[in-house]
Amino acid sequence: MKFVALLPVRDEADIISQCLQHSLKWADAIYLFDTGSVDDTWEIVQDFATRDKRVIPIRKEPVYFSETRLRGYMFHVARQNMRNGDWFLRVDADEFHHIAPPEFVKNWMRKYETVAYHQYYDFRLLQSEVDAWNRGDETLRDRARPIEERRRYYTVSNYGEPRLCRYRSTMQWPATVSFPFNAGFVARERLPIRHYPHRDPLQLERRCRLRAVMMSDPENRSNWSHPQLHHWREREWEKFVTPDDFLGLKFWKPGMELPLVRLTNHLRAPHIRALQRFVHAFCLPMLDRTRRGFDVTARPQPIPDDIVRELREELGALS
Repeated sequence: MKFVALLPVRDEADIISQCLQHSLKWADAIYLFDTGSVDDTWEIVQDFATRDKRVIPIRKEPVYFSETRLRGYMFHVARQNMRNGDWFLRVDADEFHHIAPPEFVKNWMRKYETVAYHQYYDFRLLQSEVDAWNRGDETLRDRARPIEERRRYYTVSNYGEPRLCRYRSTMQWPATVSFPFNAGFVARERLPIRHYPHRDPLQLERRCRLRAVMMSDPENRSNWSHPQLHHWREREWEKFVTPDDFLGLKFWKPGMELPLVRLTNHLRAPHIRALQRFVHAFCLPMLDRTRRGFDVTARPQPIPDDIVRELREELGALS
């Protein structure tokens, strides 16, 4: 039984080394697709790959991030080396699994549960930390420190989505959905993940500029539900800075326990779960045959040359 990570990256040079070091503690294979980094992300990934064969760079190409086209494509590449009973995970570079997935499967999931949703602990960039950055008390050199030492205040997220799934050879993940059809029976417990999307003012400003430019493309915008409401549209990075007196803010440092969160908003009603358990136990191979498969000619959506140039100019100005 193997654990396979699917990791798209873009401009994550400040954290990708920490991410890979953490993931290699539990992953048997990490497939990476660089969607067009203009920093040293790809070079760092290549260096890891030369030292550890479990790091598998797919390629670097300027494409739009997509939960459907990109993740589905990465799954199609990785499944060539997967077998029934393996586990695969959707992973991002700013995520650190607080419980290693193999341990989570062994100790937190029942044998008939084959899909786990994530439980985010969202670590925040506080206004006082921005003030310290502006004073020069924290600088780019501090990125060499572990991120868990730099960002210690978090909030618990109610949002959950499927992240961990047991593989079967008949499952279908076409480029039109964000997770395989009939993925499996959903676990009651959620996989705890420490999430660091906002690490310092420069990284946050680069992220906001990148996403705002990408969301300005009509074709890319059409891939998102309610794009006008999506946080990817927000260009002003200051709006993501958290006040120090923010309600629900909690403190954590390495060595402390994170509080166990047992949300159930990802579960269907009991009578529906009973039906799902029956279907997932006996009918999935048959249902898989009725689903559309991955088109082998499908590819992630390329970023037009003029947008690539705009991104280089926008992000280069912040280097």
